[in-house]
Amino acid sequence: MDMKLDIRSRNVATGELMNAAEEAQWLRNQLAPHAPAPTQALVVAVNVDGTTVGGGLGRAREIAVASVTPDGKLSQWRVEGVGWDVWHDQGPHGSHHGRIVSFMRENQVSVVVSGHAGPPMVRTLLKLGILPVLGVGGDAQDAARSAAAEYREMLAQSAG
Repeated sequence: MDMKLDIRSRNVATGELMNAAEEAQWLRNQLAPHAPAPTQALVVAVNVDGTTVGGGLGRAREIAVASVTPDGKLSQWRVEGVGWDVWHDQGPHGSHHGRIVSFMRENQVSVVVSGHAGPPMVRTLLKLGILPVLGVGGDAQDAARSAAAEYREMLAQSAG
């Protein structure tokens, strides 16, 4: 799994696009204050379609909430019907993202795995200290374990 966000971050001082190394450091700085202790399980939310990773996060019907131990094992896997596919185009502007934010906070999510999420949702997740891992397909449980490993590796790079 390759974590390429393509968030096109800009250097605050110069206004220029950051290079890959600058963007990686910026991302680590965004996530580190929200990261669980290295000995704790990591909560990964996976947009699921049956047993595989689903498409667009904002239109997810179900989300799996996984707890991944530091050694990469799933200690919990539960699937919740969220109905974001129905809610996506209903209600006042911003209410849909609010439902997603509430879900992520209530479940103490650190990583989100999905086939796709739009730029506004990516920015929202990053502001919450949640890493969006997008463009993912295949087995949902494997994707959760892989995303957790990459998240931990990325944060270890900033500590080391």
